[in-house]
Amino acid sequence: MKVAAHFEKIGRLEALRRRLDRVQDFEIWFWATMNAGTNAINAALHATDITEDGPWYPQQPEVYMVPGKTSGGWVHAFRPLGDVLHVGRPKIEKPLPESVQKMAHLMEVIEEWRDPCVRDGHPVTPEILDKVERAYADLMAIAKTFAPQGR
Repeated sequence: MKVAAHFEKIGRLEALRRRLDRVQDFEIWFWATMNAGTNAINAALHATDITEDGPWYPQQPEVYMVPGKTSGGWVHAFRPLGDVLHVGRPKIEKPLPESVQKMAHLMEVIEEWRDPCVRDGHPVTPEILDKVERAYADLMAIAKTFAPQGR
């Protein structure tokens, strides 16, 4: 995806997060949080020329959906590293700027609660919600420095 498209998606996910109850709707709120955070990291990686941006979308590491030869069609293709799916997946071999390293660390703080709370039924506590929300807010504050003008 392109940097601007990542920020458009972040805007839609943030609107969704505001409509959800963090406790009652935890799984979808958490998914929206993780997805917005991953989009922010991808935008930063593109903006710093660490990864390529373009009209393709990740399916698996290094496998992307790209526009096909027919109008509106999409096909699988191997591409150089574009969007990452999660922090560390796939591994980025280039050195990361300090700000992007900080974003990756904050994303790890968020993702730390995926398996226990979403997959394993660990109770969602106010402390967990606050940790996730603080990490997300800090990540988005850094992400805004990579936003196209006017966003």
